[in-house]
Amino acid sequence: MKKPALVIIGLFFIGLCGSCRHAEETFPNTHRVSGSFEDSLVSIQISSSWFDGLQPWKRSPSQTNFCCGTAVGPDEIVTIAEPFAYASFVQVKTHRSAEYIPARIKAIDYDLNLCLLQIDRQQLAAPLLAVPFSKGFGKGLELNGRWLSSDALVKTSRGFLDRAVVRRCPTSYQKILTFVLTSTSRQTSRGELYTDSKGSALGIAFDGSETEAVLLPGETINLFLTEARQDTEYKGYGTPGYETYEMVDPAVRKFLKMPEDRKDGCFVSVVYTKGTGSEVLKPQDVILEIDGNPIDAFGRCKHPVYEDISYEYLIQRHRVGEPITFTVFREGKELTLQSTASRFDSADMLVPYQEYGKQPKYFITGGYIFQKLTLDYLRLWGENWQGKVPPHLLNYYRNLSMNPPEGRKEVVILSFVLPAEINLGYQNMGRIVVKTFNGVEIKQMSDILTALNAAPESPFHVVEFEMNYPTVVIPKENLEQTDQMIFQLYGIPKSSNIN
Repeated sequence: MKKPALVIIGLFFIGLCGSCRHAEETFPNTHRVSGSFEDSLVSIQISSSWFDGLQPWKRSPSQTNFCCGTAVGPDEIVTIAEPFAYASFVQVKTHRSAEYIPARIKAIDYDLNLCLLQIDRQQLAAPLLAVPFSKGFGKGLELNGRWLSSDALVKTSRGFLDRAVVRRCPTSYQKILTFVLTSTSRQTSRGELYTDSKGSALGIAFDGSETEAVLLPGETINLFLTEARQDTEYKGYGTPGYETYEMVDPAVRKFLKMPEDRKDGCFVSVVYTKGTGSEVLKPQDVILEIDGNPIDAFGRCKHPVYEDISYEYLIQRHRVGEPITFTVFREGKELTLQSTASRFDSADMLVPYQEYGKQPKYFITGGYIFQKLTLDYLRLWGENWQGKVPPHLLNYYRNLSMNPPEGRKEVVILSFVLPAEINLGYQNMGRIVVKTFNGVEIKQMSDILTALNAAPESPFHVVEFEMNYPTVVIPKENLEQTDQMIFQLYGIPKSSNIN
């Protein structure tokens, strides 16, 4: 995950938490030792706008949402990444400030759902009091939630720590370590700080209900902050480069020629083109250990504190570039494989899981709208979209996103057709995958620009599609003038966004 360019955001501040040596030298006594946390908590007001999936030249009206933040330095705030996915402007206000304070996103990691904000120190009336995060965990432990309201008052809640579990991250296809609180006194606020009875910070909330809260634990937050504060580009932490399923069927173990007394290990069903282990693992491997930690038939390891926890936890503790060891059973033998922690970034997926803040790629000519296929596009089908989208589009996302055909970088589709005289007879076409444009195989959006100059002697642009859909023929004569009329009619400011 790259460190983003300066993003000016206004934070409606009400506190923060954290610690760093450089910060201590600049502002003495900036670590919180007692009190109500009012100088360590922050309220963040975010204005968001995103591009229309079907009309990618249009942006939605701005909408406002809120989250909380915690100081991790005199001018740094940690919070969850989810609200910043489409942020266009963020306002910040501290407990001590009556003025909005500009800030920038210093680092953001959607795989961990964490974001680090930095404030202009000259705008602060007083430094924020940083709160260090703890690795603490105890089943049944009572935790206190704290967040700063818009009227600069510290609001509280409570709940009981029930379990540690690896679950799907809301901003990524990855799974992350979480703490689950039960019997909460109210529905949690996003980014809300949770501490134990001694005031030690154990995590921040990102999800919940009236009776449960889900936290990002202090252990993960500290890993994120360590990487975010490096002078180099933010690289992040390892993600699995493979898929597994549980090994509870004795027939499968017999087929793999495993000893009858071995009941451990999970089955590798798919190996991706990128990600941790992708360069050494093979389909039908059985993962027995990761870094010496035994893996059971359900893909879990024994943790001294968290008890049974999914193996993704072990992968995500490694910074990108660090060594990691797999012990596997392959073709009747036990092997030790040396790998390196790496990530499968969403941008590398054939059908990206997310492209937060980016304008969708598109190209329009003759009223035909060609787009890059993304998960955001598939989600336009609404609730239970998996059962509604065309099957061939779903296949690209489900089965080929992590293992694209060689040379294929993007899936280009004809999204739909803007009715005009030039495309009579084709106006009901759409949601189909482009195969060739003027005889040029289309493996990414930029190939269309190349294909426009192919077959210059032909009076037509010819577009062929997968699944034997009808071929589209676009007359070249007066095409430029026709395009301008269509753009004016439908309010399209430019014909393409490809780079």
